[in-house]
Amino acid sequence: MMRKIRQNMALTMLLCIVMLCSALPAQADATTEVHVVRYAPDGTTILDETTVTTGWMETNLPVHGDGTAHYYHQGPVFDENADRWDPDETLNLKDKGALKGTDVKDLCDLVGGMSSGDEIKIKAFDGFYKSFAYKDVYTPEADQGPMVLCWYKDGNYAPTYDEGIQLVFFAQNQNAAGQYVFGNWDMHECLDEEYRYNYSAIYPSSNGLSVRTVSDIEIYTIQSSGGDASTSLTAIANVEVIMVGISLNRTEIDYGNVGPGLSSDNEPVEITNIGSSDVDVSLEVEGESGTAQNFYEQSLFVDNELYNPATTIAQIITSSSEDIVTQLRVPSNWNEIGTQDAKFVFWAEEA
Repeated sequence: MMRKIRQNMALTMLLCIVMLCSALPAQADATTEVHVVRYAPDGTTILDETTVTTGWMETNLPVHGDGTAHYYHQGPVFDENADRWDPDETLNLKDKGALKGTDVKDLCDLVGGMSSGDEIKIKAFDGFYKSFAYKDVYTPEADQGPMVLCWYKDGNYAPTYDEGIQLVFFAQNQNAAGQYVFGNWDMHECLDEEYRYNYSAIYPSSNGLSVRTVSDIEIYTIQSSGGDASTSLTAIANVEVIMVGISLNRTEIDYGNVGPGLSSDNEPVEITNIGSSDVDVSLEVEGESGTAQNFYEQSLFVDNELYNPATTIAQIITSSSEDIVTQLRVPSNWNEIGTQDAKFVFWAEEA
């Protein structure tokens, strides 16, 4: 009796194990939607995300594949006498079936897309994933073709077949047998080394990139949202501002009493350059009346030259001074009497 009990217990345990193992494939096939998320450069902040079903993809996004053409990846080549890369694409081909699906690029665009330098992860429901570069998603070569999440195979929709939503590369070129193969050599030529797959770290296999039961697309950006990249540097500048300035040694000139045909005493003015640049100095007379303006324009001499507002009366280097001599020489035909007041304005320009 004891032996029978033990046998029954062992049989019961075996049945439980079999039932448990047979339940796993049904769970694996369950992916019918994909969560798409785009992360900030810190890898954790979510910039945008969405979740879409296979039905929504078929209705709202371009469909790739016609459900008739078959697409292939390539498994590892174990024959030691053969080229492991097999450029002719004839060995250990993996028929992915007659497919329909959605371009990964179109799904990425739902959350803002990718930029050059960004990286993407295609993840299965169990956490397994493969990473790819921006160019693999957005600018694939013809030998690679678009990266397509397939939700239709051989007349059936996911999840009614084992692979569920599966990543397949829709190569645009055919091998000699007329098959659309994304082969091991295509992987070598189209993908950077870090994104290729090697079975047992030795045998290249493009089939290792064909993630099954896909549930998530994760975009990891290297630049800020909206395509604006930012970085910083320290700027140092020794700013030298050119200062132009002059000073005068007096604030008033009194020429005294003068008359037609007569001259006043010489009245010198010392001009000092107080700026940081050599200067050219000119003089402008502003008479307080029209008569006064006419008087000084006809009578004022500067260094023995009749006043001219366009004339440079001095050229002075920095930290230096120069004297000019002013004098009134009243024309003999001047016939206006009275005090004639004016303002002398000295202008300095950088030489």
